[in-house]
Amino acid sequence: MTLHVVSKSPFSCQALHDCLQSLAEGDALLLIEDGVYALQHQALQSLHKTKIYCLSADSQARGLQTSSASDSVEMIDDTRWVQLCTEHNPIVSWFR
Repeated sequence: MTLHVVSKSPFSCQALHDCLQSLAEGDALLLIEDGVYALQHQALQSLHKTKIYCLSADSQARGLQTSSASDSVEMIDDTRWVQLCTEHNPIVSWFR
């Protein structure tokens, strides 16, 4: 199971798009830094079988309401982020 980490906004680059092209069954998606803007992107609506996580501190720092996140998105803290990194292999970062 791969953990895909998206750190750039889907409104300014192709990172989320490229990541979604690579997702396989059982993979997970983690949104961090400006990647949390993906919470407002319709592309996440189509990910019914993918576990989606979002770093809560980054979401709050950008003024995104956690309540606006989809029910399928788990808001996490740094401790949970570390746990996800130990549960998945490989970890792929998307930032272009």
